[in-house]
Amino acid sequence: MTYVAPSPFYRFQGWRFIVLLIIFFVYTAWFVGPGYFGQLAGLPDYSALQERGFYTGAEALAAVNTLTEKGIRTKYLALIFDLPYMILQALVFEAAIAFGILQMRLGARFWQWLFILPIGFLLADIFEDSGLLLLLSTRIALFGSIAGVMTFLKFCFFIPAIFISVGLLIGGGLAMLKRRLRDRP
Repeated sequence: MTYVAPSPFYRFQGWRFIVLLIIFFVYTAWFVGPGYFGQLAGLPDYSALQERGFYTGAEALAAVNTLTEKGIRTKYLALIFDLPYMILQALVFEAAIAFGILQMRLGARFWQWLFILPIGFLLADIFEDSGLLLLLSTRIALFGSIAGVMTFLKFCFFIPAIFISVGLLIGGGLAMLKRRLRDRP
């Protein structure tokens, strides 16, 4: 096995990983419940763009044009408060990947490439939200088109990141359990 310089995501192990998960779940519960995203989803006639796989600039503009003044304010706040949510989500994916790599002792450089998935998701999500913010403020459909493409890219990174991080989390947990059972007197 070749030596691989440790990623900063390996620091989220043990109690740090547990704290990260608690913060993520508490923030998620607030954000999608009584928080701004939950408020936005509760608006009548709201078209949820960011949950679609892709949308055009015209579809994005039509969705924004249906919002009332209160809905526009809520959308701005939901996009602003989406930033900590997406950062926390990417960190959880990164920590789960790091946990699996460490526990399963996958030291080859190949496995380090998996850290790109959550970073790609995070960047695409940031650009998606930026496009939507620009669309909200300018009403130019081109920004909606950019956001639609970024939504597609976000899901191209997000879906594999979910499966790989969960798979490595489970595999890492099983490897850790197997070692503990083997080392037991």
